[in-house]
Amino acid sequence: AFGFTVMPLNSLGLDTSCYLVHGTNFEVSKRYTVLEQVGQGAYGIVCAAQDEVKDEHIAIKKIENAFEHITFTKRTLRELRILRHLQHENLIDVRNIFLAGSKDDFEDIYVISELMETDLASILKSTQPLS
Repeated sequence: AFGFTVMPLNSLGLDTSCYLVHGTNFEVSKRYTVLEQVGQGAYGIVCAAQDEVKDEHIAIKKIENAFEHITFTKRTLRELRILRHLQHENLIDVRNIFLAGSKDDFEDIYVISELMETDLASILKSTQPLS
């Protein structure tokens, strides 16, 4: 009646779009347009996306089943807390963290960060000398 939408009590209030990335559903805010997968590791899948509000390319990491095992949950929390405080040109900066779905049954965490040219594993495997 006053120009706002009443969300269900268990909703996280996120207006999302769904993309299929390497066989995995990415449910992300409509602010982001998923472009392509850029990596996959033991703890998640990373894709390149376009931030339609800031008009820039970003990375979205989906950490699946983040609360399935307490060890994995602690590792994820530790990574996110450390990355929030580190600021260096060679480290990603965490710009946003969000959960999709409802408060009662969310399992996945999405981490929005800048899109880097490569990852640490690729650099360590390369023959290029480091300075």
